[in-house]
Amino acid sequence: MQNEFAETLVYLVSIVLGGAALVILPLYPRASWVLLGLGIPWASEIAEIGSTLLTLPTDAFAVMGGVAVVMYLLFAPNRLLDIRRNPILRWVIAYLAWMGITIAFSSNPIISAKFWLSQTAYFTAFGLGGYLWLRSNSNNLPQLFLAILLSASIVLSFCVFKHFELGGERETVDKAISPFMREHTVYGAYSAWFFTMSVALVFLRPNLFTIACTGITATALLLSYSRGAWLTALGALSLWAVIEILRHLLPTVRFFIGTVGGFVVLIAGLFLIGYNPDILQLRARQQFGEMGEHLASSFDVKKNPSNMERINRWFSALQMVEERPIWGFGANTFIREYSAYQRSLKRTSISVEMGEVGGAHSEYLTAASELGIPGLILLLGIYLSTIQTGLGGMWRSTSTSQRRIYAALTLPLISYYLHGFINNFMDHGHMAALLYLHWSALAALRQEAVPSLHAASERA
Repeated sequence: MQNEFAETLVYLVSIVLGGAALVILPLYPRASWVLLGLGIPWASEIAEIGSTLLTLPTDAFAVMGGVAVVMYLLFAPNRLLDIRRNPILRWVIAYLAWMGITIAFSSNPIISAKFWLSQTAYFTAFGLGGYLWLRSNSNNLPQLFLAILLSASIVLSFCVFKHFELGGERETVDKAISPFMREHTVYGAYSAWFFTMSVALVFLRPNLFTIACTGITATALLLSYSRGAWLTALGALSLWAVIEILRHLLPTVRFFIGTVGGFVVLIAGLFLIGYNPDILQLRARQQFGEMGEHLASSFDVKKNPSNMERINRWFSALQMVEERPIWGFGANTFIREYSAYQRSLKRTSISVEMGEVGGAHSEYLTAASELGIPGLILLLGIYLSTIQTGLGGMWRSTSTSQRRIYAALTLPLISYYLHGFINNFMDHGHMAALLYLHWSALAALRQEAVPSLHAASERA
């Protein structure tokens, strides 16, 4: 019953937001785009056409918004010139262009072409559309992200309440998040995204709304039982804390603390991986209960089936890269190809023969195996360019509100990039749209095309 209600709600949101966007498009194109952006948190895989599973409302909104943005650019070619000069968007365009080229060499060109068209539509609608909107509406940036956070909090509240009704246990997560998320790892990444954003916004605008959103997203993150999401959210927030501390210190002191801290983190990680996993999990359970034990199992690479299967997938991806280092196997083909590259010594109790489930469990190895080494380099270019812009803005900003805006844009990306070492989510409408939206916001900031942003943040 609840699933039927949720699906009906998704259809209703799609119709209301999409219909309103179409109606006001001729008179208020920028407001029309905002309505499409507000639909991002509701993305659900509930519409099936033949063998294709559509994600509503984001797939439909990507097509609508993409067409509108293309038409706008055709009548304002000078805007396109500005886009080509932007480093972040230049990396993204090059990445998508390379993805399109590799279709010709794909092991399944139809599958790769579908994925490329989907990603291009998402980028055009939420990336280019967001960039163009932010250039001339920067004073509404804080309000836009507060509105998207509200939409996400409503979706996460539904999942949390449903999960509590089912007992709040790890075994019931996937049922609780249906139809909004496919499984608990994307639920964790999604929750971590909005948790880190809400923490930043609490400092930007501490009020009951942002505090409530932080509580909702934190609860959802905890109940996702996603070890990767827990660790990556903690990592992103820890990095933010380190930046805030180091920016007030002398350069020599920063270098010393950064060097020592890096070694400590490296040694601690190696120690946890090499430590007896049974003892580590026992002590974690004694101190923090079941969730502590679950978190400690993240470092068990000897017995934990999930972790061992990740290693199996990584090894398979590396074998695929070795065979096709330049062109790869084509976008979105890993799941259909990797089973042939498994080795008996790497297989686990949850390995499958035909590759029916799961991906490479790494955003980076997915890019390398599907798009070749050039695809991986282009993806890293996007990541590094956005990190440089975001962290640089956090470091150089002179006011607290400026730093919080950069933090609200950058911390979710960092949590996602860290999570990308152990999972991949670009095939999920939730994550793809959010990535392109945040990339576009940072691109606008880097272009210095939003001069009134900081004044707006002071008023927010």
